[in-house]
Amino acid sequence: MAAELVVRVHLDWTGPGHYDRDRSLPCRVCVTNTKMRDSQGVACHQSCAEDEIARELLGVGRALIADERVPASAQSLLEVAS
Repeated sequence: MAAELVVRVHLDWTGPGHYDRDRSLPCRVCVTNTKMRDSQGVACHQSCAEDEIARELLGVGRALIADERVPASAQSLLEVAS
């Protein structure tokens, strides 16, 4: 059975610390100039930060799903025991 894992991230960057009206610097993700700043004060578009977090969460989610163990059927347990 196939499944789809979807991750959506929305950051609230309404605070004044996320905008520098005086300086436009290259985004740390896409290198396009932006006046937006992440929580560390580094130039970054909000959409780039959201995509970056979503990709990280998606990778973690896939790793957790891959680690799930499918329980052995009773028949295979009997075969191993004999």
